[in-house]
Amino acid sequence: MKTYKGVIFFDVDGTIIDCANGINVPTKKTRESIKKLKESGYLTILATGRPMSFVNKDLLNLGLHGYIASNGSYAKIEDEIIFDYPIENSMLAELVEYFHENKIDYILEGQEASYVLNLDGDKMKAIIKDSGLGDARFIDKWDIKTVRTNKIVVVLNDENMYKKIQEKYKDKYAFMIHPGGNSFEIYIGKYTKGYGIEQLIKKLGINQEDTYAFGDGENDIEMFQVVKHGIAMGGYHARLEEHAYDFTENVENEGIYEGLKKLKLI
Repeated sequence: MKTYKGVIFFDVDGTIIDCANGINVPTKKTRESIKKLKESGYLTILATGRPMSFVNKDLLNLGLHGYIASNGSYAKIEDEIIFDYPIENSMLAELVEYFHENKIDYILEGQEASYVLNLDGDKMKAIIKDSGLGDARFIDKWDIKTVRTNKIVVVLNDENMYKKIQEKYKDKYAFMIHPGGNSFEIYIGKYTKGYGIEQLIKKLGINQEDTYAFGDGENDIEMFQVVKHGIAMGGYHARLEEHAYDFTENVENEGIYEGLKKLKLI
């Protein structure tokens, strides 16, 4: 496998783009910065909580070398899948049965597509619209015995639901509330961005001194704990601060470009 000078990992939301503030596609400077990194011999990897089915064409068109998706439970470089750890179907069946019994809306996030109970519900239509991915990435005809999903998103119907589900399944899963508090994730706690990055670094034989990451969220903490240089974007989550090597601007003020310049990588 090709050798690289180092590796840079990029979070998506709040790092490469900032949908909350109307920046839905990577800026020109971000695209140019990543191109320069590649030309200089650095490996560039997207590290995201999203599954690959939620990585849209604007992100794919950045031309990154690879992807760590679903919070570290899936990794791919070029055309090679490095690892893929879906939730066991027997465990999934128990969860889905509980959701159905309690009329809970959910999305089973897979790499090829994401799976829902009903595409026609008002809440699900709103989620699909907000995702900007279109109906093709969501499927409502699937078999619980064969479906592959690495992470589950649950839509909050009432304020007590999160605590109730967390208490019931705390010994099997980890949980994370989404910004805004309208939904939350359920996943196998072992798999984090940090876990995925650690596995990838070992496989590629990259020196830990030459590892960098840009992020802004709470789920970037483990990523910052694994790399040598964790760069917090402007507007970062408060818990991320103590784990950051350095800080940069937000997306609007070209945080990736400014951060890479400061590190003298471009």
